[in-house]
Amino acid sequence: MKKIISALHFEWNDMDECIGRAVDEFGLDGVECSWAEIYERPHCTRTDLDALVSISNRRKLTLSSHIWEDPAQEDISKVQKNLLGWLKLCEKTGATDLVVHGGVFPDQRAGLRNVRRMLEGVLPDFERKGVVLNLENHYAYDYHDGNELLSEPWEFKEIFSLDSPSLGFCFDTGHGNMTKNSEALIRELAPWLRYIHMADNQGTDDDHDMFRKGTVEWDRVFSLLQEIDFDGIFCVEFPVYEDQTPFRQCLKEIQDRWDGNGF
Repeated sequence: MKKIISALHFEWNDMDECIGRAVDEFGLDGVECSWAEIYERPHCTRTDLDALVSISNRRKLTLSSHIWEDPAQEDISKVQKNLLGWLKLCEKTGATDLVVHGGVFPDQRAGLRNVRRMLEGVLPDFERKGVVLNLENHYAYDYHDGNELLSEPWEFKEIFSLDSPSLGFCFDTGHGNMTKNSEALIRELAPWLRYIHMADNQGTDDDHDMFRKGTVEWDRVFSLLQEIDFDGIFCVEFPVYEDQTPFRQCLKEIQDRWDGNGF
């Protein structure tokens, strides 16, 4: 069991401060970075990435990154090239996990076929390097007519039938609260679940409220995770600024429930 925090949800000025706050101040195992081709804040800059390589060689960290790709787009080769580029960065930094959304496509099933074909071409490389691509549940397909893929268990199963050890599931508590299917996602996708994004909301929009400040049924979520013997990565994805009380409460509840399993 590992506990980390998204670098998008607390303040830092450079990568040394980012890692220092996460590990030394917050008492966590590491950080989830944000990588995007623009290499500008709030994502990591090229300077940040150079520093991250240096830091990872000096400190024992749990590193992952949220990458901002659109796996469903028709230009499959472009997405594959980008993913393999992020894989090389994982090698340099020691990052073990990448988190990615399903992407957007006007035909839901055609978009899923694109995602599957794209992944077929890169998963062997990820397997050889021991890095996992975690597909995250997102908004419902009809949410604001956004055509977002991967919110229902059946969508994930179409992809996970690829049966790769480098293909995982990232369960986002906030997104599950919006789509009202958290229990189905956890139960049906338990074999692939290795990563949790923790955020709260009021059940309609992706508010990223602090822990227990929204309508996420946290007791039920934690109980379900215990039932399936979840032993992966908990990633804080809600704001941790001046008031750290909700953050500390979140960590304590996880520790109390998983006591003796890595804490």
